[in-house]
Amino acid sequence: MPESDLQMSESREATRPDEGPQRTAAGRVLALLDAFGHSDGALTLSELSRFAGLSLTTTHRLVHEVLDWGGLEVDSRGRYRLSTKFLHLASSSASGLRLRETALPHLMRLHQQVGGSTVHLAVRDGEKILYLDALRSIPNYTGESRIGGGLPLHVTAAGIVLLAHETDDFVEDYLSRPLQRFTQNTIVDRAELLASLATARAQRYYVYPKSVSTEAGGIAAPVTDERAAVRAVVSAVWFLDQQDPKSMTTMVRETAAQISRALAAPRAPLHARTIDFNRRRAGLV
Repeated sequence: MPESDLQMSESREATRPDEGPQRTAAGRVLALLDAFGHSDGALTLSELSRFAGLSLTTTHRLVHEVLDWGGLEVDSRGRYRLSTKFLHLASSSASGLRLRETALPHLMRLHQQVGGSTVHLAVRDGEKILYLDALRSIPNYTGESRIGGGLPLHVTAAGIVLLAHETDDFVEDYLSRPLQRFTQNTIVDRAELLASLATARAQRYYVYPKSVSTEAGGIAAPVTDERAAVRAVVSAVWFLDQQDPKSMTTMVRETAAQISRALAAPRAPLHARTIDFNRRRAGLV
């Protein structure tokens, strides 16, 4: 960004109330990183400024600090995206790494069984689902169901299954908020949603047609850990005019059960050299 433009923006934004005393330096960096959740991953400097609630000059300074650290990449159009360093940091989490590594072979098999339809591994992240993994036939997909993307819990079959196994207090709090409707089939009525949650708990899976798209539906089943607590969910997308949800439901449930058994099985601890390698690759040492 040209220095003259920065000086002009600095004078225009001198009174902007986004740099108040309650906003710590760490808070500004976290706001900058959180801004990437508002797009498909690539943002301009002005978009980062707007989404992070920071002045343009502050955004410019923080972006270059994170660039120097290796946390961002910039393309030929001047747009920024998170670098693979964050993937390395995330993979250094023992629990998250085990979940994805354990699930992947089973997800690949399911992806083949359902004829290449999209399959997901997801967990709850606040009031949304977070997609930890996604196998699809469409390359370079950047929608909300991409890896790291998310949708409100009530909108997808995966979200319904996860919400069904939350506490009563969490469900009540979720239902007290306005619920977004994606299509006419998205369940936003309180009584209907509670009935859907009860169904998902009782049958240990959920089929949700036309909730995000009128041409497709979702099928999901819970993944449990060694304590039989719901840890994640496996889901698959089916197209209403091409596939039979009944046969796909059996496949999704079997895959979730296979992952659950694998998670519950005893596992030898990682060798010290493997742990050291993972930490070095993530830049932690």
